[in-house]
Amino acid sequence: MTDLITLRQELYVSAQTLSQFGLYHAAKWALEALNGLAHVTEPFRPPTPETDASDEKDHFKFVLAKSYFDCKEFERAAHVLKDCVGGKALFLKLYATYISVDRRAAESAGGALNLDASPLGINGPGHNNDDFAPEKKKDLADGLSGRVGSIILEIESFHRKCPETPDAFLLFLEGLIYCKRKRYSLAQDHLLASLQVFPYNWSCWQELLLTFSTYEEAAAFLERVKTTIPELAAGVMFQIFEVVLLQEFYQQLGGFHEKINHLCEIFPDFTFLKVQKFLVAYHGLDYFQAESLFDEILINDPMRLDDLDTYLNMLYVMEKKSKLAFLAQYTAQIDKFRAETCCVVANYHLMKGEHDKAVMYYKRALTLNKACLSAWTLMGHEFVELKNSHAAIELYRRAVDINAKDFRAWYGLGQAYEVLDMHLYALYYYQRATDLQPADKRMWQAIGNCYEKIDKLGEALSSFEKALAIETMNRVSDDPAEPASAEPHICYKLALISERLGRAKETYKYMRMCFEQEFEWGVTDETLKARLWLARYSLENRHYEDAYELAKDFNFSNAHDVEEARAIAKDARSRMSN
Repeated sequence: MTDLITLRQELYVSAQTLSQFGLYHAAKWALEALNGLAHVTEPFRPPTPETDASDEKDHFKFVLAKSYFDCKEFERAAHVLKDCVGGKALFLKLYATYISVDRRAAESAGGALNLDASPLGINGPGHNNDDFAPEKKKDLADGLSGRVGSIILEIESFHRKCPETPDAFLLFLEGLIYCKRKRYSLAQDHLLASLQVFPYNWSCWQELLLTFSTYEEAAAFLERVKTTIPELAAGVMFQIFEVVLLQEFYQQLGGFHEKINHLCEIFPDFTFLKVQKFLVAYHGLDYFQAESLFDEILINDPMRLDDLDTYLNMLYVMEKKSKLAFLAQYTAQIDKFRAETCCVVANYHLMKGEHDKAVMYYKRALTLNKACLSAWTLMGHEFVELKNSHAAIELYRRAVDINAKDFRAWYGLGQAYEVLDMHLYALYYYQRATDLQPADKRMWQAIGNCYEKIDKLGEALSSFEKALAIETMNRVSDDPAEPASAEPHICYKLALISERLGRAKETYKYMRMCFEQEFEWGVTDETLKARLWLARYSLENRHYEDAYELAKDFNFSNAHDVEEARAIAKDARSRMSN
């Protein structure tokens, strides 16, 4: 049973501490969690903050530097603290230096759309992710740009002087740099060490999430923490992290709902947890449930713009044009200089067919926030539509660099290479997308199409069979006597591939299945072709009545097929009369 009184106090103290250190997003998250906590009847008494002797000595300079930091004068803040020795002052100095270096690197790179830019002024992502022994850390620091390397060395020097009392925020900053450097093993070690000292830094948990490329790797890490650090694993922050990890890797069956329902009992009004439910419904293609969940979020917090770009993208897919247009105007009134707002307005112009304006707003979103994943991915989709596959590939690659767990970017890369008729490349990227989203029939259809193009018909058949199994599972009827529905395109593809493989029984089965979908899906190109094939098959096998019934009403296809259907009907009728 979670002690709500203790949790309330720890969240409050943590939010104050994070705000002092300039970690505003983590402080905002902690305060939202605090306000979403279940009601506690006992009155709250703010605790007295604890101070270290070295921090007291640097207090006035720290307060001055913090005011410069809040005014975004990062170099000035670092200069004021250059002679301070306390851990608190050292972190603010090094953090201000890090932000200044990052900002200058982005400016010198010529903006967010410069694809060769590296945010830390260091080597690109071509290096592998080898583990580094402790004695090699200095070599790694020397490989960084001068000032960023000096941050690592200063942190290591501080911890050598005080090995018994590691500073959680210095460890976080070191882990952050290693994560940006794509040295994920080192990053995990430092971020985990930071969380053991100070577990309420959500920014640290987020950076830790970025170090995992596969669910298997993440699951192994979770088990290791539960075994070796049970006190951290028992905390509510680890439980929230586990839920977000399951959502990020689309693992809806891994006890997700039980875990998040337990957390919702502790935090009944915490918007962050409601967003996780929305994202799971969205990625599971349950758009109506997702829409209902996000509408509730907007009613409770109408000025919230976070995750709104994902919601509006879903409305675009659902073709809810009036709602999308209203929300585009609404978000522009709240804050037109937010990346999420620009993505929403871009979707609005996309809905109107104004592709140039949509691209302009996506670029504006990236100027405001170069890590805006939706803008990179959706602009990639735009360039695919505009037949500019090379530009789309570069945009998708940037999206993958930001978050390798986003299946949309991998799927987009597959589409772009497929347009270029590079089917082996497309197949590789579709497989990466399928690894992340194995329960999405679109992934298996795309893989099946690629296998068919390179004449690997057995693999193509297996892929489409998996797509059909997913489709059938998602559309199970309430009436057991009624057959489950399936998309006609999948059935028809299975029939064609079976025919090419010489499997007559499977061909007939899938053609019949495709034709039967006409009663639910209506008349489509695939159902018409299946009807014509079945009529031809019935005529060849002397089932003249079936052939006549199938061919007599065939009036909605091209002229050639209509003429063939009429000939079959005429032939079948003449044979029936004989």
